[in-house]
Amino acid sequence: MYKSLFIVIATLLFSCTDDPKEEEKYPKNLFSIIQEGKSVEDTYTFCSTIPQEINFSYRIGIWIIKTKNGKKIAKGEYDIEIITIDDQGGCSFSYKVNTVDINKWEFWDSEGVTIEPTKRLISLVKLYTSKR
Repeated sequence: MYKSLFIVIATLLFSCTDDPKEEEKYPKNLFSIIQEGKSVEDTYTFCSTIPQEINFSYRIGIWIIKTKNGKKIAKGEYDIEIITIDDQGGCSFSYKVNTVDINKWEFWDSEGVTIEPTKRLISLVKLYTSKR
């Protein structure tokens, strides 16, 4: 019994590797990006039996998206859309969401050359927009 347990523990300890080649193949966080820009915090009142203040935020101005090592991926401006809801909670309310017009964005490859946006880059830019 103890021999089997010892063999299992020894195998686990020696099978771990710090081989840098493995880390290069599979980075710890493939989606680690830096986003620079300004957000605005706001609230709206949702009317129900007990009115509630709902917090939300939206992006304004120019945003820059970079990789973890500082290479610029995208730069552009989010559009703002006002959503008005008048069929829930007893009174109408409005809030703002971000939308994306890809024509207002620039995209770069890993060498810094301007490129046409790929589906992955478009998804990255649209990550923080309305889910409608």
